[in-house]
Amino acid sequence: MNCRLRLRSLWIISALTVFASFVSSADSIPIDVAPDEMRSKQPNVVLILFDDVGFSDFASYGGEARMPVIDALAARGTMLTQYRTSPLCSPSRAMLLTGVDNHQTGVATIPEVLPPEHAGKPGYAMHLEPGVTTLATRLRQTGYRTFMTGKWHLGDGVGQLPVDHGFDRSFILDASGADNWDDKSYIPYYREAPWYEDDHPVDLPDDFYSANFLTDTMLRYLQASRSSGKPFLAYIAYQAVHIPVQAPRELTEHYAGVYDAGWHALQQSRMARLKSMGLVSPDATLPPMPKIARDWSTLDTDDRALAAKSMAVHAAMLEAVDQNVGKLVSYLASTGELANTVFVVTSDNGPEPSAPLDQPGFASWMSWNGYSRQLDTLGERGSMGYIGREWALATATPGSLFKFYASEGGIHVPMIMAGPGIPAGQRLTGNAYVTDVTPTLLQITGTQVLPANVADGEKWMTGRSLVPILSGSASTV
Repeated sequence: MNCRLRLRSLWIISALTVFASFVSSADSIPIDVAPDEMRSKQPNVVLILFDDVGFSDFASYGGEARMPVIDALAARGTMLTQYRTSPLCSPSRAMLLTGVDNHQTGVATIPEVLPPEHAGKPGYAMHLEPGVTTLATRLRQTGYRTFMTGKWHLGDGVGQLPVDHGFDRSFILDASGADNWDDKSYIPYYREAPWYEDDHPVDLPDDFYSANFLTDTMLRYLQASRSSGKPFLAYIAYQAVHIPVQAPRELTEHYAGVYDAGWHALQQSRMARLKSMGLVSPDATLPPMPKIARDWSTLDTDDRALAAKSMAVHAAMLEAVDQNVGKLVSYLASTGELANTVFVVTSDNGPEPSAPLDQPGFASWMSWNGYSRQLDTLGERGSMGYIGREWALATATPGSLFKFYASEGGIHVPMIMAGPGIPAGQRLTGNAYVTDVTPTLLQITGTQVLPANVADGEKWMTGRSLVPILSGSASTV
């Protein structure tokens, strides 16, 4: 067995062990268009998906990152405080885009940890199975332009890409993650970073930074098709804040010293902020830090500095996405389409606890592939950034644990909706689930699909439209 295959095997074994044990222009956004008027116009839809964001990571949910654009969407729209998703990225993405339970979509888990006993069984194809219809397909059938940029992770290679599931154009990553600065993999599981434009493999430009590139490519698609006059679906699945956590130095510097007090202090401060914002009950208590968590006081000075900067890069990466959402908002304002655009902003699952350098052989793989983890350059090109389990526990506040667990820390994430027909300044406490997003957007766009219209063999949505609780006509769905 050669070195790369041996390291790949070590990584998979280690990953399975870890998973088993851890198992600007926003003021102009109108939100008071009546539903009947909205349906006559068929609004545009912008679906923004973050990766591995904790419940209290967004500034509007108690976090420290500078996120004025998404803050404004939250203020001008509706914040869901009891929205939940799955604890793993691929199942969440399958449910988000179809409204169908992940076991019925064919993406019951993530392919990187698929047990051999499950391979090939119903629900475990690791791609969208026949009979599963995406939001993009349904909207395109009613005249929408449909575009995607970012992480796909719902099928491997030609025949299982976004263009095969209703998207007119796409520039996507067909993997769990990749470097944010370069055209390369981030873990030994992958030999390379498989990027596709539409249905063919492509290389990345030399000036690539993921948040900038994914937004600029989406703007290119929107501009090129604007003359059609059709409404659009724009789905941007950003890499923030998935490993490797990377951001421009000038943004990371905004958070110098912010996290120097450590994860215990962050957990306490976020909980206090959540209570003061009315997002958590005044009598709520924090879950205890589990035994797997290190005490901040046991770290030496160098380790504390590296840990604090890791969270500074984490916040900077969120800020980088917010700036890019601002570019999209500005473009829509300039074209006169902003007033008729629905925004959905959320995360695929809770925060990522893994520390890749703890895995056997990973340090050697890093050195062979141009990675380092140095304090001065952390977050920049060639750096391997991650926050680890203790910071993940803190960013999941007020929940317990993190990604990979079906606990509050793993599945309770922020969710913001804004745009025509969605009330302003509203916070909803009714339960909502990731499968509810597609039926909600179908109803908002006037593209409702009834069981009687479903083709033979098509799998019916398990989610429910949230329009009744958005409108106040019901407290639950």
